[in-house]
Amino acid sequence: MEKINTFLENRIVFKVLGPECIEFLNNILTTDLKKLELNVIAPCALLSPQGRILFDMLISVNASNDHNNYPTINIECDKNQINDLIKKINMYNLRKEVEIQSTDYKVFVSNENIETSNTFTDKRFLNKEIRRIYCKDKSILKTIYNRDFYDFLRFKNCILEGPSEIEPNMTLPSEINLDLLGGISFDKGCFIGQEVNARIKWKGLVKKKYVPIKFKNTDLSLLKFDKTKDRRILLNDIEIGEIVSITENTNDNYHYGIAKIKLSQLYLFENDNNLKCDFSHYKVSVIFPKYMLPLPKKI
Repeated sequence: MEKINTFLENRIVFKVLGPECIEFLNNILTTDLKKLELNVIAPCALLSPQGRILFDMLISVNASNDHNNYPTINIECDKNQINDLIKKINMYNLRKEVEIQSTDYKVFVSNENIETSNTFTDKRFLNKEIRRIYCKDKSILKTIYNRDFYDFLRFKNCILEGPSEIEPNMTLPSEINLDLLGGISFDKGCFIGQEVNARIKWKGLVKKKYVPIKFKNTDLSLLKFDKTKDRRILLNDIEIGEIVSITENTNDNYHYGIAKIKLSQLYLFENDNNLKCDFSHYKVSVIFPKYMLPLPKKI
């Protein structure tokens, strides 16, 4: 695999600590914090009472333990959401012994074996080769590459990050496969939005899915498309979804992206690997990571 040493300038880390921090966070977040492993980072979300994602995040136990033997939880989120996320967490804190601290960590992604006290295996990538590093100094990585290849890996594995890809208060966890990536627990008991999502899961009520797509293209202007562009995806001239984000893999000159497509239409692609849809004037293939198959069926 090509080397990945990427600085994510749009990501930021803060800490939640104190004797009741795990109990408190477990009651509001989707992941079961009691099952977090050291040196492993897990996806997580804070939902609305209606079960929609307000904030997506990555969560981990700090390997260093210097706070009176109480656990310390790292929360990584989009830089533009941190103030609102902390405000929302504080709103739910009713007299729990919990403290929130900012950090000056920079967020790096690497597939090299770099050992630090804050190096975490990213469990969203099922091959376990992608690590996240929280540190203050860029010099820990000898060479910093651009983030295109990291985005390519995310999109290929259908891993979304931040409000530009996960529209706040609109997206269900099962639509972005948070349940399949270990980011939502239905066994730990109640959390905010749990009842709605449990009903959706057990009755098969999800109506759309985010899936990887790819297409051959030389028009690099597509990489900077904004919301005023036509993002519609068509099948036989019928709109079935829209593209959420795009990047390019320079190794094969394909564009890769994430698309939001109606589940009823995705069954057609599940049954026919050669089926293509249309975006602009390009023929687009839908790619299913193994963990997504078989697609859920309505009960």
